[in-house]
Amino acid sequence: MGVLRLEGQPITIDDVVTVADGASIELTPDVVGTIARARRVVESVQKSGSAVYGLNTHLGAGRDTRVSADEITAFQNQIIDNHRGSIGDPLAPREVRALIFARVVGFSLGSSGVRPELADAYARLLDGGPLPEVYATGSVGASDLALLAEVAARVRQGLPFAAGEALAAISANSYSIGVGALAVAELRALVSEADAVAALSLETLGATGSGGSLSPFDDRVHARRRSSGQREAARSLRARVSGGLLEDAEHAASVQDPLSFRTVPQVHGAVRDATALAASVIEDELNAPGDNPLVVTQGDGAMLSNGNFEPLRLVLSIESLRVALAHLAGISERRIAVLSGLATPLRRSGDNAVPGLSWYAAAASLAEVRHLANPVSASGTTLSQVEDQASFAPLAVRLLQRQIRLCRQIFAVEALHAAELVRSLDTPPRLGRGTRRLAAELVERIGRLDTARDLVIDAVKAVASAGERDTIDQ
Repeated sequence: MGVLRLEGQPITIDDVVTVADGASIELTPDVVGTIARARRVVESVQKSGSAVYGLNTHLGAGRDTRVSADEITAFQNQIIDNHRGSIGDPLAPREVRALIFARVVGFSLGSSGVRPELADAYARLLDGGPLPEVYATGSVGASDLALLAEVAARVRQGLPFAAGEALAAISANSYSIGVGALAVAELRALVSEADAVAALSLETLGATGSGGSLSPFDDRVHARRRSSGQREAARSLRARVSGGLLEDAEHAASVQDPLSFRTVPQVHGAVRDATALAASVIEDELNAPGDNPLVVTQGDGAMLSNGNFEPLRLVLSIESLRVALAHLAGISERRIAVLSGLATPLRRSGDNAVPGLSWYAAAASLAEVRHLANPVSASGTTLSQVEDQASFAPLAVRLLQRQIRLCRQIFAVEALHAAELVRSLDTPPRLGRGTRRLAAELVERIGRLDTARDLVIDAVKAVASAGERDTIDQ
């Protein structure tokens, strides 16, 4: 997968995906110098004897209790061990890699105060060897302390932590940022998949003589709207049906199609806009320090108590995405209802291969998607009289991941309904450049009798491929 060099450049979501997929990382001499300057500040403050949180004081409610010089080394291990409270399922390897990468990027900014050799030890975890096992549940979104403590426990096996490094290693929202970046990358793919399925359904509506108007996707409809996502969604649909029957001058479309077809640009566009906002916020968090204390190298240097680890802006963007996905899934399920109605004669004659109650499965999935859209960031809990604010960012991310999986199932059911109607026509319709291959794959799959579960699993893969493909002649 190659090597990603950290040279002080802005890090993107695509970079997180690259490392999650297997690339290793290299800290360039300039970045190593930045990390070393911050470490010198820590060592200077330590020698001065000034009280600094987590450097020479205990944590949380014990913030005003000093740690003696001869206890500093043991204190690092105490911090790591006390914070290893995560439980639940292990994270997937891609997620662990994204988490570690996000923390290394944080070190590279020169505000953590770790030694260059510790930053490099974290980077070397990404060289392809066994990863630490990190468990999903344990962070309330005021730094992902418990999850990062598992990584720190692995690193200390080869390199003991020096003064202040244990807190620096775990004081970051690396899960929420790293895994959040992976979720946003999936969303970018998901909305293209939604476009492909909606386009096929629109053509199916046209092929059955029940509608299929391109008027809602006309450039002139969207020209004065300020949503770039809306304009992109309309262009995407038009491109996917290009060359198909809907462009025929003699095609008799309904005066107005149901709203679940007509509002595709607005709904898919809103999801695009929400995804772009979340991507911007995640990249802001990825490229800005969230350490407490924050090491400042300007002037004589300082270590400042702060609250930059509060990721509420990130959480709110993720919460918004989950609401947006409830609408994206909702109009897909409504299109299934329309297509299912058109397929009633097939079911009555016994000529259907897609079970009629697969629509119920989609409706059940939609109910869960809508439930998962409820906010979690308002569910604050008082952890102590000091640590008394929490964002629950990791939970917000995990719920988004669950929604994405459910949306894919709903889209697959819609695509299967559309493909079965296409399959039932006496004369195969001329489909667009961006839908014909998807329809052909699904028609072939429907022809092999199987359970609805297996049909949907295969349809999810076919729709994902359709989303990835360029819309022209592919």
